[in-house]
Amino acid sequence: MVVKHTKEDAIRIVTSCAQKYKKELAGNTLLFVCADKHYSILCYEFSFWPENFMHLTGLKTIRTEAELRHTNKKDAKIVSAFDFYSMCINKKLSPKDFEFSDDGTTDMKLDVLPFVVNKNLSANMIGDYNSSKPLLYTEKLAGNTKACIGFKKDVGTGLFLPNTMLKEDLRDNVYEHVRVLATYRKKQNEDKYQELTYAAKKVDWSRVKIPSPFDYILLPNETMS
Repeated sequence: MVVKHTKEDAIRIVTSCAQKYKKELAGNTLLFVCADKHYSILCYEFSFWPENFMHLTGLKTIRTEAELRHTNKKDAKIVSAFDFYSMCINKKLSPKDFEFSDDGTTDMKLDVLPFVVNKNLSANMIGDYNSSKPLLYTEKLAGNTKACIGFKKDVGTGLFLPNTMLKEDLRDNVYEHVRVLATYRKKQNEDKYQELTYAAKKVDWSRVKIPSPFDYILLPNETMS
């Protein structure tokens, strides 16, 4: 396996992206207002917690006592997903704290991580994952022709949370895709969406009727009037 990024490269990338994740995604929920080819409107909500960040990086840590017992590293320690995020935020992540994935996906994820960690995920399409990869379990993908983030519904909270990222065209990994017309953001303790973070171009907003319970939201043409 050819590894393009060094561990020093990985630290630089994930440390920078963690700062942006903290500013734009952690503790927030994004609402994507989408339309299919018939202009039927669909809404998707995706939430983000600090501990979800590591899943996007492709890096692996020792997270259980069993894993710790089976390592040959003398200075190995347990690093949870939250610990990993905190180390990135505080710029204390070191090469001994993580490894690259054996399947080679870490390089690909590090390539696109800086471009998708933002307040709208650079997503202009969403679709249901088509199980094209036997070892990958996720449910919905949000992204574009270059990269996409996978989301899985959390049993405890009922929220869709990020659990993977692909450096691939979203259209190749979903059954069908819908177009993202607008993206809104709110803190998870807020009741309503008020901040518009993305609006697609060349949209006939007069045809867009957002369904309940989000029908209170102002459409981009209304927010810009």
